[in-house]
Amino acid sequence: MIKHPSYPLGNIYLSGGMQHATDLGAGWRLSCSERLKNMGFFPLDITELDVAYSDAHGHLYRYLSDDELLQRKSNIRKHFIETDINLIRNDTDAVIVLYDESVRLGAGTTSEVHEAFMLDIPVFCINSYKKLDEIPGWFQSETTAIFNEWEDLYAYMASLPEGILKRDVYGNRRSGNHYLCSLCGVVEEKHKTHYVSKVSPLYCKSCVELVKNTFETHKDRYQFFVEYLERQSSDEAVPTSTTEVKL
Repeated sequence: MIKHPSYPLGNIYLSGGMQHATDLGAGWRLSCSERLKNMGFFPLDITELDVAYSDAHGHLYRYLSDDELLQRKSNIRKHFIETDINLIRNDTDAVIVLYDESVRLGAGTTSEVHEAFMLDIPVFCINSYKKLDEIPGWFQSETTAIFNEWEDLYAYMASLPEGILKRDVYGNRRSGNHYLCSLCGVVEEKHKTHYVSKVSPLYCKSCVELVKNTFETHKDRYQFFVEYLERQSSDEAVPTSTTEVKL
């Protein structure tokens, strides 16, 4: 995990469109980085990192023609997909994502958010469209909290207990007696004993009841799919012929 001594509250990966964004999405990342640093967070600005790499080693795919598709794919797999995902896996405490048209036109941001979700890394989304239904339901569900305004996000970040975005020795996002709910982003205080093993996902009391209702009220969808496909396989099985073939 990368650690910056001047910004000890956690590393925040700035996810959003690049390929289809103006100046690779540099503008919002620069202003967001400044605000995060003022609060003690260390921003991981992928646009800044990409520009620095290109200045040092050249562009990896922009000038490759369609006839060089395989080389382009190879470069993107190694130096973009693998690199960016590793930065999230190994060096990120939370993700801030700007959801806008450049995200809709691309694919990397969606993959980054999914990777963070699978690793139980908080994802805080800025919805540039202001209307919730403009964000796909799957994308909504992989976030920890959604904001329509930058100032609301910054107020939320500033209100978090110090260090809560970083995992404790048990693997939970805790600061003192405070724990971060992975479903709603609310900070809940636990007055009795600490969790002494990893709780993943970790829910506040309200979300525990909500999730309990989800599990107990509805038939498990995956199990239904498996049973359905097994019945289908059984019904459509071709009987084995017992007729001997004479040569």
